[in-house]
Amino acid sequence: MAGIVGYGVYVPQYRLKQADAAMPWGGFGMGEKAVCGWDEDIVSMAAEAMENAVKSAGIKANTIDALFLGTASTPYLEQHLSPILAQTLGMAPQVQLLDFTGSLNSVSNAMTSCLDALAAKRIKTGLVVGTENRAAGPGSEGEVNFGAAAAAFVIGNSDSAAEIEGFSTYQTMFYDRWRATKDSWVSNWFDYRFAREYGYQKHVSEATGDLMTKLEKKPDDFTNAIFYQADGRIPALVAKHIGIKADKVFPDLTPALGDLGSVSAYVCLSGLLENSQAGQRILLGTYGAGSATAFSILVGDKIEAKKGRAKNLQQYVEKKLYVDYPAYLRMMGTLSRVPY
Repeated sequence: MAGIVGYGVYVPQYRLKQADAAMPWGGFGMGEKAVCGWDEDIVSMAAEAMENAVKSAGIKANTIDALFLGTASTPYLEQHLSPILAQTLGMAPQVQLLDFTGSLNSVSNAMTSCLDALAAKRIKTGLVVGTENRAAGPGSEGEVNFGAAAAAFVIGNSDSAAEIEGFSTYQTMFYDRWRATKDSWVSNWFDYRFAREYGYQKHVSEATGDLMTKLEKKPDDFTNAIFYQADGRIPALVAKHIGIKADKVFPDLTPALGDLGSVSAYVCLSGLLENSQAGQRILLGTYGAGSATAFSILVGDKIEAKKGRAKNLQQYVEKKLYVDYPAYLRMMGTLSRVPY
């Protein structure tokens, strides 16, 4: 199959202590989360991640044939974001543009569509980007832990640093989080065990199990595992369920960046690739309300040439500037001054 030619990530420098958002409402929080600055949104974050991915790939943007965008945070009901990003990056007007929204599995949907287009030989090189800054109501769980970030990957059939050996999906009508057209922010059932066991754990386990059956692989064949990090506990539960050793699971980023939604696993993947070696096989599992996707990725010899070409995840994590809760509310547009 096709592979990852270049990878990039972007994390805003601003951080909010999760406790600062929780305590005014009688709640509690641990760690911190990344938040968009005054002049940032999901479009600007995606543009930064795309530029880093193109730098990593060592190609020119006008040679890319298609852009596949995934997000659960789009501000539009009738308007695509991909044309804005394509023109910002300098891609040709004739490229194929597709937006995938409405699910925390949207970036994986974008990735599988890119792989299908490459397999069908409709394109030679595609760019997959995910960007997230989910809306959360004041005093809600989401306001405490929803973080902001973007990740992008150049996908192609040549010069790849990591081969995508295959993927598998598992989808049902189950849903545990949603945001209707009339809603200003994300809602859930507040039955966390139900969502964990019958949602995340079941769907990701089924997708990864099917993938391993297709590829004739066993859990021990994987060097590393990355799962969507809704919090620090759930990925370990899935790993244990499918037979992946705990020390193979990518470190928890939620205390540093928060729950990054559809880009969570891909932000982790970008960080892992920057520190990977040829021969490592990565199991990647993503999830979003009744939809899970699993990928097997084999790191190749060309990975060394891709490293250090753009700002990496560790650099973004370490560069931070704290804001207090009132400033955060103003930055999110939740709190505004009277117009006189």
